[in-house]
Amino acid sequence: MAEEDAQYSKEIYEALLQNPMSVLQQVSIVINSLDPLSTPMVRTLAFAAKGITIVIDKSPITASSILKREVDAAIERPMVVSPMRGHGLPVGSGVGGRHQAAEVFDATVGEEQLWVTELQTGCTTLMLDWGSSRYSLVHLQPSEDEQFNRASKAIMWVGNKTTYAYKNTWLKQEMTTVVNNTTTTKSTPQRYIMVQSMFESSRKHSTQVIGIRRRTEFDFYRQRRVGSKNVVEKLTWSTWRSYLPYFSY
Repeated sequence: MAEEDAQYSKEIYEALLQNPMSVLQQVSIVINSLDPLSTPMVRTLAFAAKGITIVIDKSPITASSILKREVDAAIERPMVVSPMRGHGLPVGSGVGGRHQAAEVFDATVGEEQLWVTELQTGCTTLMLDWGSSRYSLVHLQPSEDEQFNRASKAIMWVGNKTTYAYKNTWLKQEMTTVVNNTTTTKSTPQRYIMVQSMFESSRKHSTQVIGIRRRTEFDFYRQRRVGSKNVVEKLTWSTWRSYLPYFSY
């Protein structure tokens, strides 16, 4: 039975790489909490599948148990990992800081086929294409209400929609800080994709972003769970400019 479960996980993994739109429309992805920001960018993670669910986790035991399968049901694969930068991190550009420089992955080397980050529930993700097959992904969790100053709280007091819009704007500003901290040592990005999930989360829709490797490039997809349906899009790159209001999904 365990061998059959592992074989099914392998088949779904390969199908995801070959036909991401089709698989993501049929199968929901669950990516659990990943190791913190200071850990290596490339890690071996567990991939387990059952029915219409994929679980990706740092532990084969956890990945399998969520699906109520034996531990041997999970396969392990190297993946590019971008953990969520939580609201509890120190605000700064140092190692482990919320605004530290984005890590840059060179897609001309290695065997990693998936780029993963945690579920977005109000968070913002920013994918960057630096050219020459180099990419970054930054995932920022919104700050809590009490972390804002008095003026900001007065703006957010107007209502939920104002709060969501204000926090999205704040997250865009923080993303600019991260990019600026990165471009002190790297070239300017050529393209970007931004996904903001604040309003989706308010509608009880979950948002998952995942990257699929295509030789020396990465394509990124958004999977939204709307009721019992998966709404899937291949995300389109926007041109980077010196001053960005940012287009966001």
